[in-house]
Amino acid sequence: MRGRGVAFGATTVVNAMPSGFGAALGVTLRTFAEVELTDDPTIEVDMVNDRSERKALTEESLKVVLERFALKYGGRIRTRSEIPIARGMKSSSAASNAVVLATLDALGERLDDLEAINLGVEASLRARVTLTGAFDDACASYLGMLRVTDNYQRRILKSYDVEPLSVLFMFPEERRYSGEVDASSVRAAKRLTEIAFEEAMHGRYWQAMLLNGLMMANLFRIDPSPILLAIRNGAVSAGLCGKGPAICAVSKREDEGVIIDGWKGLGQTILRSEVNRDRAHSGGSV
Repeated sequence: MRGRGVAFGATTVVNAMPSGFGAALGVTLRTFAEVELTDDPTIEVDMVNDRSERKALTEESLKVVLERFALKYGGRIRTRSEIPIARGMKSSSAASNAVVLATLDALGERLDDLEAINLGVEASLRARVTLTGAFDDACASYLGMLRVTDNYQRRILKSYDVEPLSVLFMFPEERRYSGEVDASSVRAAKRLTEIAFEEAMHGRYWQAMLLNGLMMANLFRIDPSPILLAIRNGAVSAGLCGKGPAICAVSKREDEGVIIDGWKGLGQTILRSEVNRDRAHSGGSV
């Protein structure tokens, strides 16, 4: 039994780690997964982009689906991603969503969107790649567009149909894993991120993204100057992706060249994407 799934990346609008309330915007970068179920109980994982990367999340994403249907299989999982790992660009949410969908496809089963998303969130918690379950990131990855959420209650509070815009990322070689973040130091920023969250709840999500980005850059000791540079060069908004180290800028297409040129001198990798309007789905090709 074989199945395939495709899910998308996202970027942070409001970081949910301090308060449990967050917001994220889906982008068009994709993660592909292929699952072959076997009678052998072992699970083999081949992560095409980085075979040295941790495999716990991929394995747990398969297991939670099998447990949902009270089935006992092993499997071979193969993934390929356009999303750089551990830069804050929601590679974990995209991976869990893609593997959940591929496993459902292999079983010939369907679940409603929120149940499928919650299986991926549960896998992320089990694999300890997140502090809050990253429900906001998972929803933006799976459903696209901009989602404002209560991560602890796993509720979507607001959904915004964002206009087509370019989404630019800049990131170094350094990796940062959410599961390694000190929870107590992050929670010290709770009041500040709640202000950004209220902005998002009232539809001022670009202000929320900028405010959150500057606050979280300070918290995680990341230079905020690329955020401010992007704003000066015409970005609609800019901010820090998760706990970093990636910086994100959202812009009109005609302004993206100026932003990219401004970032080029900083010696980091620049990746272009767009606001995603599509849902995660079965199919695709690893």
